[in-house]
Amino acid sequence: MIRALAAAAIAGTVLAGAAPAGASACSTDVFAVEGSSLTVQLCPAPAGSSAAKAALVETFSVKGQPPLTRSVTVDVLPGADTSRTIDDAPLAKLGIGRSLHLTIAYKNGTARLEHALLVPGAIALK
Repeated sequence: MIRALAAAAIAGTVLAGAAPAGASACSTDVFAVEGSSLTVQLCPAPAGSSAAKAALVETFSVKGQPPLTRSVTVDVLPGADTSRTIDDAPLAKLGIGRSLHLTIAYKNGTARLEHALLVPGAIALK
């Protein structure tokens, strides 16, 4: 029994930086903005993360427009359950004359959009 618990503890330590089994490391949200469906996807970057920083890729898309892809880095706080960052993404390249103010959460190799605010106008989307 003690060996089984020790093995489970070691496995949990090794997998602590990975996404939980069966869970996607990315998040996708869709918002109605100025008559269009705006899709926001956040994913950990394939490379570039370390124990202190996590590299993420943001992809914004609207039907009929080429997607807009951006990078953002999250400072991973030692001992914190979840680390957060904010980002402002101008949407003009997608034909939307506003910006999206994002609060992004990063935890165990997964990225999630916590809050989205359309500015100017401070319209809460999430």
